Amino acid sequence: MYKFIRAYDDQPTIPAREGRKRILSTLSELTPRLDPETLRVCASILASSIEPHRKIVTEEHGAGHIAGALSFLNGNDTAMARWTPADLADRLVPYFGPSAPYRGGRLVLQGVQAGDTVTIVDDVLDRGETLGTLIRLIEARGATIDEIYVLAEKTYNGKSFGRAHLANRNIKSLLTVEVGGRRSRVETANCRFTKYCDNPPIDVSANVLHSSYEGKDLVAIASPEGKEVQFMVVPLSEHYPATPAQLLRETAFKIGQYVPRAQIDKLVAEFDRCSQLLGAVSLYTNMPIAGAKWFPGPEAHGTAFSMEYHQGNLYPYGIQRGDTVYIIDDTVSSGGTLIGLINLLRNTDVYIEGAVAAVQKEEYRGIQRIQERTGIRVDRILDVSIAGAQTRVTYDRYKT
Repeated sequence: MYKFIRAYDDQPTIPAREGRKRILSTLSELTPRLDPETLRVCASILASSIEPHRKIVTEEHGAGHIAGALSFLNGNDTAMARWTPADLADRLVPYFGPSAPYRGGRLVLQGVQAGDTVTIVDDVLDRGETLGTLIRLIEARGATIDEIYVLAEKTYNGKSFGRAHLANRNIKSLLTVEVGGRRSRVETANCRFTKYCDNPPIDVSANVLHSSYEGKDLVAIASPEGKEVQFMVVPLSEHYPATPAQLLRETAFKIGQYVPRAQIDKLVAEFDRCSQLLGAVSLYTNMPIAGAKWFPGPEAHGTAFSMEYHQGNLYPYGIQRGDTVYIIDDTVSSGGTLIGLINLLRNTDVYIEGAVAAVQKEEYRGIQRIQERTGIRVDRILDVSIAGAQTRVTYDRYKT
C-alpha cells in the first residue's frame, strides 16, 4: 500500500495547460521509472474490488499499463479507448462505432459491444474531459458502466473540478491528491488491499496468439505518403472484440523469453499502442518500465516518427540518460515507430540491448528496414501475411 500512495504523495508538480498541474508520478508519468512492485501493488488494490469476470475499459495513453497489469494478474478482459487520426477512425466505424473529437483527432472505443457491463479504470482525474468522453462513448455503444475507479483525483486548494464536472457519476477515487502547491500531497486514501496478486500460471499449449491472428479482417487505409496499407483488426493490438486475459498472458510469457533481464535497467515501449502489453511484460519479467508517448509530458522535446497511418513526435516518459533498455512492441508494420523510438533513445544517450515484437506484417519487411536504418535487430514471434482478403500466419516461432 505504501508504494502506491508514495507514487502520488510528495511528488513534484509541473504546470500544464489551462492552469492545471501534472504530478510527476511513477505510475502516471513513469518518471524516473515505474518499478514492477509499485505496478503490482496498484493492480492488486484494484483486484481487491474488481471481479475477474468484469471487462475493464481505459484510455490507453493514460492507464493502458494499469489495465494490462490488472488483466495479467486478475484475469480481466480489456478494452481500450485510444487517440486515432480522424481518417482512420472513419474507416473503423463498422467495427468500433462512432468516435468522439479528441486532441485534434478522434477517441475511438475499441473492444466494447452493446450489452456489455464494464468497469472503467483511469489513472488521474483532473477536469474530467477524457473520462466524460469515455463514459459517453461506452453508453452510446449500448453498454452499461458498473463502476468507475480513478487512482488519483486531483484537488486544487481543496476543489475537485473533475468531480464537479461529473457530479452525476459515482466515481471511486483511491486517492485524493492536492496539487495546488509545488509538490503533491495525498489528502485521503480510500483503498482496499485484501488481495496481493502473484504472477498467474500460464498455459501456452493452446497457442491463442497464433489463432488470434489467423483469418482476421483487413481494412485498407492511406499512409501519410498516400500509399494504400492494410490495417489488421485483431484482439491483441486493436482490442476487437476485446483482449482476452489468456491472450495477454500468453503474449507476455512469449515476449518475456527474449528479455535479457540481467543486462538491462528497464523495458521500453511506444506507449500509445503498446502500454497494455508493456504492463503485463513488466510483471512477468519483474522489470521496471519507461516509454515514449505521442503527446508531450515531463519533457516537451520530441523525436519525429512516421508509421503506416500517422506521423508525429515521440516524447520520453521515464527515459533517463545512461539507461540500458530493451524494447518491446506488439506489431511491426513499416518499422517507422520503432525507428523513431530508437532515435529518441539514442538522442538521450540510452544503450539499446535489443528488441522483440509479437508480430511482423510479412509484406512490409519492417524488421529488415529497422536493422538497415538503425543496426538494431528485432526478434519476432509471428509473421502475418496481409496480402489476401484476411490475415494469414506464415511463421510461428512456437508452432510445432
